[in-house]
Amino acid sequence: MVDHIKLSIIIPTKNEGKYIGRTIGQFEEYLGKYNLEIIISDADSNDETAAVVRGWQAKLGDRIKFIRSKGKQNIAIGRNLGAARASGDILFHTDADVHIQDKDRFFSFLLSTFAQKDLVAATVPIWVYPEESGFMDKLYHLLMNSVIRLSFSVGVYLAKGECQIVRRSVFEKISGYNETIVAGEDCNLFYRLHKEGHVGYFYRLAVHHSPRRFREYGYIRLTIIYLREGLSLLFRRKSYMKEWTPVR
Repeated sequence: MVDHIKLSIIIPTKNEGKYIGRTIGQFEEYLGKYNLEIIISDADSNDETAAVVRGWQAKLGDRIKFIRSKGKQNIAIGRNLGAARASGDILFHTDADVHIQDKDRFFSFLLSTFAQKDLVAATVPIWVYPEESGFMDKLYHLLMNSVIRLSFSVGVYLAKGECQIVRRSVFEKISGYNETIVAGEDCNLFYRLHKEGHVGYFYRLAVHHSPRRFREYGYIRLTIIYLREGLSLLFRRKSYMKEWTPVR
């Protein structure tokens, strides 16, 4: 039954004080309605991230969990640490700057669809915040989303970390994200997941994220970085980069 499915929203953070409050706040009125919990997996932030999250904990109670881990870690480690504390049947891995416009449509569709036992994971198109989206943002994301959708047809199964919904039992079966991968852990996860069952691309849904990384690097440079990492994983079975530099 859909009513009995619990969904855990897992958000890794590192100095995300500027974004995390609004991201948590968007879910406030939907936590009980859709049986959601929020797990913030923090990599020992030294900004106001902890204070912001604890403020929301005081308001939301046990619907939100806050994990702090000291020492250097990559995003795959952060996501896995969050998943280890999750109590939901479905894990929704996302980022600290991701927003969902029509949350009723989003969560009702996800929960009803994951009631089908053959579905092990899913993702959706990603767009820039509407209020910050210019022509190049729309064009790039249209192309990116088209490539991701096409990848599901040709058996590659690309998927970005802004939205990865995974059945918990299968996530645990394949040991979650590969923690040796600095960048591209998201695509690697979905490629491994498709071997366990059906992986869906819900093109009628969407999430929105900040264009901060595109503003910092530019679309051409960032595309080159993504391609380089993808080729390195494909042919060398490891990341090219030693560290994925955060943009705040």
